[in-house]
This record gives sequence, structure tokens and C-alpha cells, in this order.
Amino acid sequence: MNYRVTYRAPYFCWKKIYLWLILCLPVVVSADEGLDKQRMYELIKQQQKLLEQQQQQINELRDIVLKGQKQQVQVSKKLDKTERKVKKIARSSGKFSVSKKGLRVQSKSGDFSFRAGGRIHADYANYADDVTQMGSGAQLRRARIYFKGKLFRDWAYKAEIEFAENGKVGPRGVWLAYNGWKPVTLTLGNFQEPFSLEEMTGSNNITFMERSLINTFAPSYHIGLGAKGYGRFWSWSGGVFGDAFKNKDDNIDNGWGIASRATFAPILSAKKLFHIGFSSEYRQTDTGNQARVRTRPESHITNRRLVDTRTIKNVDHTWLFGSEIAANYGPFSLQGEYIHSQVARLQAKDLGFDGAYVQGSWFLTGESRPYKVKNGTFGAIAPLHDYGAWEFATRYSWIDLNSKDITGGQESNVTVGLNWYANYNVRFMMNYTFVQAYPNRNGINESPNIFQMRGQVMF
Repeated sequence: MNYRVTYRAPYFCWKKIYLWLILCLPVVVSADEGLDKQRMYELIKQQQKLLEQQQQQINELRDIVLKGQKQQVQVSKKLDKTERKVKKIARSSGKFSVSKKGLRVQSKSGDFSFRAGGRIHADYANYADDVTQMGSGAQLRRARIYFKGKLFRDWAYKAEIEFAENGKVGPRGVWLAYNGWKPVTLTLGNFQEPFSLEEMTGSNNITFMERSLINTFAPSYHIGLGAKGYGRFWSWSGGVFGDAFKNKDDNIDNGWGIASRATFAPILSAKKLFHIGFSSEYRQTDTGNQARVRTRPESHITNRRLVDTRTIKNVDHTWLFGSEIAANYGPFSLQGEYIHSQVARLQAKDLGFDGAYVQGSWFLTGESRPYKVKNGTFGAIAPLHDYGAWEFATRYSWIDLNSKDITGGQESNVTVGLNWYANYNVRFMMNYTFVQAYPNRNGINESPNIFQMRGQVMF
């Protein structure tokens, strides 16, 4: 007989347990709820405190931000103000440069500028004397320094000092100019009277060591008020002038004059030029009523003059008339002038003196003489090659200082020259001059020869 034994958990026991748990659950839950409420209350208080702290921090941060924004606005304003000042300083500070044309300082706006430069010409001459003893030797022909520039855009100035003229230091070109009425310029000061192409071309740029015989007629530097203007192919200049700086005689009233010059270049390009010009000057003599015309033999080391009118008395006024012509064709150039001087006397017949020159040059290295239409003159040579520029030149000039009862003599010169432009700033020159004075100031015929050299620096 098989018996199977099974086990069944008593149902009533589990049921009682479940019932007991159900009955006890509210108590436990109630206890937990009380505990949670207490904790929640404390947590809420902590959170409120944290919120208050965070709010305080937020307020502090907001104050800092607001204060920072105000400071940023102030800083921004200061930065803007500083930037404006910097820009203003930048505009006024401009630039500094040193070039072949000298030292230059210019404001960025271009309203102001300052430039410094100068020139040094050192000469040696050997004279093959005939009758007049000239005296060979060496000389510092020119030693000048200048300062020039611009003021308030429309004003220009220049002050040039000469250190080598007869061993004395003195002013050369000293003037103030107004450029506000372009193309017209007004100039006041001590400057060149507008007369003659050769005279108005600077000594750094003339073809020969000395200007021709007839340059003695040119009025050169005087104190005055002038005006000039120019166009595409023409220029004009004129003015009213008193005496020179060097007149120190307080017992004599200075004379005065009116001068003008007009030029026209109908053919004008980089390699081709045809130029014509006319000049005139009327001058009333000072109370001494005297005049004198004399010239060196195209060499400055000697102080001798082969032709000289000596002092002409009872002079009321003088007239000068000049004509000029020049042409370029590539490396070839021609230039010539004629000048007539009329001397009006009070108690005697009027006198007439005149002279002329013609010259030609050839740049073996291909350069061409640069022309400045604003002034109707020639500028500096810029060599095309590293070894510089070479120029061969020749000139014939003559002057006649005999008229009526005045026998100042007659002279004609033939000069050949060779120039080496080492660069834009340095030039070496050699001239040989055949002189004929037929007759000289003393009525004697003589024919000296002159060999001379120059070393030139400009900056």
C-alpha cells in the first residue's frame, strides 16, 4: 500500500500575518510621514536660506556687473578719447626720411614739413697769364646750408646761409611764400629777381663751372615782393625789388626795380624740349646815382676783371632786356641767351652794353637734361648707370662794355668741359677756357688760358 505525503502550509497562518502587516502599515506610514515632514521642513528652510544667499550673491553680482558696465562705458569713452588723440598725434607726427635730396620731416597730413640740405663746391684753377696777373690757386667756391618747408599747407619758407662768399657768413635766399592761390605763388623776402635762364638755373645744375660772361648783367638776389604762375607749357614771374642785403651804407637811399620773366615750351616731353623766354628789368638807382658793369673771365678764383666799365656817374636808371632759347633732343642739348643793358644818364648820352652766349652738351651715357616747367629752368641729372653719367660740353660767349665815352673792353671766351656725375649728389667738373680780350679794360689785347676743376656735393 503506497502512501503519498504532501505538505500544505497552513493558510490561516499566512493570512494572519498579512492581516497584521496591513493593520500595522498605517502606523509605520504615519511615522515615516511625520519624519519626512520634519526633514522636508528642515530641507525647505535650508533651501530658503540657500536661495536667500544665492539671491544676495546675485544682487552683489548684479551690482558688480552694473558697476562694471559703468566702468566699461567710462573706459570706452577714455579709449575713444585716447584713440582720437593717438590719431591726431599720428597725423601730426608724420614721417622722417633721409634721401638724396636731404633730410626731411613731414606731418602725415602734409600740412607741415621741414627739410635741410646744402651744397659744397671746391675749385682749383691754373691760369696761363698773358698781361694781367690772375693768381692760380684753390678756393671753396660755395658752402651753403638751407632749411625750407611748409607751414599750414599753404605757406612755404626757406632760409639759406652762405659760408664761403669772400670768407663771410651771410644770408642767401631767405623768404616766405603763400601758395593758396594755385597756380599763383606770392613770395616776400630776399630771392632772385626773375631774369635769365642761366641765372635762374641753380649752380648745382649749370653745365659749366661758372656762368657765362653776360651773367654779370643779371640782377641776382634782392629784397622784394614777387609773384609767379605756371601752366602746362608756360611760366611767368615778376616782382618789385629793393636793394641787396649786403648794402650797409646808411647814408645812401636804396634803389628799386621791377623785373619779370616769361617762358614758353611748345615742345615738352621726357626726351624732347623747345624752350623760349624773355626777361626785363627796370631799376632806379640809389641816391648815389652810380652804376658799374664788370665780370671775371668765367673763373671765380681770380679777382681780376679783364673788362670793367668802372664807376659810371650821374645814372638815373637802367634797363635790361634778355632773350633765351633752349632745346633738348635725347642726350643732346643747346642753349643760348642775349642780353642788352641800357644805362640812362642825367647829364650825358645814354649807354648801351650787350653780350650773348651759345652752348651745347652731349651725354655720352644717354641721359637728358630734366626741365622744370614751373620755373622754366633745368634740374639735376640722375645718372642712368651705376658708373654715373658723362657729359661733354662746349660754350662760346662774348660781352661788349664799350659805349660812347665808356671803354670797358670786349671779351670773348671759348670753353670746353667734361662732367662726371658719379651719382645724383656728387659731380666732378673740368673746364678749359680760351680767353680773348680785344681790348681789355685798359685798351690792351691779351689772351690768357684757364684750366680749372671742381668737386661738387649737394644734399
